[in-house]
Amino acid sequence: MSVDLETLRQRLMEAAMNGISPGQVFKELGITPDNPEVLQALMAQAGFDLNTLFPDGQVDMPGMVNNLTKDLSPEVKQQLSQVIHGLASEINNGQPLPPDVEEFLKGWGNSD
Repeated sequence: MSVDLETLRQRLMEAAMNGISPGQVFKELGITPDNPEVLQALMAQAGFDLNTLFPDGQVDMPGMVNNLTKDLSPEVKQQLSQVIHGLASEINNGQPLPPDVEEFLKGWGNSD
């Protein structure tokens, strides 16, 4: 399934007006842990080329997130951490997040 940023934006706006969770929209559009290609395509549309950012193939997502959010206040990071945790849990069908992701979200949400 191919998704573009505009479709995602529209579906998220519709969902918000109709009381549908963002996690459900992600599932409908195929943005799930078992389908990383869709997320990679969305990132590419947003200007994040993982091959350019990480030419050796080793993706340092925590480092990238920390770099992109370094100027955010601790309060905003905490709020984003909670939103991301909730969405990830919902998309993952309530299954626990991988321990490294859980640890990162807790630490990132509490960092300044």
